[in-house]
This record gives sequence, structure tokens and C-alpha cells, in this order.
Amino acid sequence: MALTELSQSSIHALVQKIKQKMFSNTDLYSFISPSAYDTAWLAMIPDPHQPDRPMFAECLDWVLNSQREEGFWGEFDGYGVPTIDCLPATLACMVALKRWNVGAKSIDKGMAFIHANAEKLLEEKYNPCPRWFAIVFPAMVELAGSVGLEIILSDGLKATVAKIFNQRLQILNTYT
Repeated sequence: MALTELSQSSIHALVQKIKQKMFSNTDLYSFISPSAYDTAWLAMIPDPHQPDRPMFAECLDWVLNSQREEGFWGEFDGYGVPTIDCLPATLACMVALKRWNVGAKSIDKGMAFIHANAEKLLEEKYNPCPRWFAIVFPAMVELAGSVGLEIILSDGLKATVAKIFNQRLQILNTYT
């Protein structure tokens, strides 16, 4: 019995040593995948002591450095195709950049992605769209417009976006 206890104690000690060595110089938050949408919102918050600067400058840096080559922020699905969440995430990231007057090229690239892919993402893959999207996407389109980012919609896409805006109204009216 003593030998088994000694073996377990040795194993436990080795595990603790390995954990300490692995995680002593590691930022544990690096294991969490950042959400482009959430990070963009943090990047928009002004510093209360210096309102002309972001409170979370590292979040703004993340937005500046995390745009996908295709022009969007967000995730791919299992087939390498952007997911629907990239539309509000991309809009939020562009609003954050516009808020601090940085990343004009990234904004242009993001806008090109939205204009080239919104119809395909909204009409082909997600018709009807999820409830969360029906609330978030219209709000992001409105916010983007309020900071001067004009989302140009094709005639076919205008009808789809109008349906999403109506779906948002129905959802919100359900809870009022």
C-alpha cells in the first residue's frame, strides 16, 4: 500500500511541476478565442480620463490586426466559409475603427466584403435568420450608418434586410 501511495504522490508532484512550468509564463486568456464583435465593442469605449483615446487600446489593436484576408472579422464554418456572425462582427469592427479614425484601408476592405457577400450569406444560407441575428444585425446597420458608413444594398438584398428589420420589430414587440 505504501508503494502505491508513493507512486501516486510522485505522479501528483510531477503533474504539478509540469503545470507550473507550462503555465508560469502563459497568459491564460490566450486560450480563449476572442469574439470580434465583443472585442470591437470594448474598443469603442473611450478612456474616462482621456476621452479622445480608447480605454482598451489593446482591443483596438486586436481589431486592427485581426481582419481576415477576405475582408471580414469573425469565424469560418467547418468548410472554410464565413459564418453569418461575421456580418455584425465586421460592422462592429468597422464602427470601432471609424470611432477612433484609424484603419481606413481595413474599413474599405470590410465594406467591400459586406457588399460582395451579404446577399449570399443572408439569402442562401440563413433564410430565415436566427433570432439573435434579427436583433443584432439591424442595430449594427443603424450604428454603422450613424457614424457615416454607408451600407449599399442591392435591390434583392433590400427586401431581405427589410424582412430582418421586420423580424426584429416582431421579436421586440413580443417582449413589450
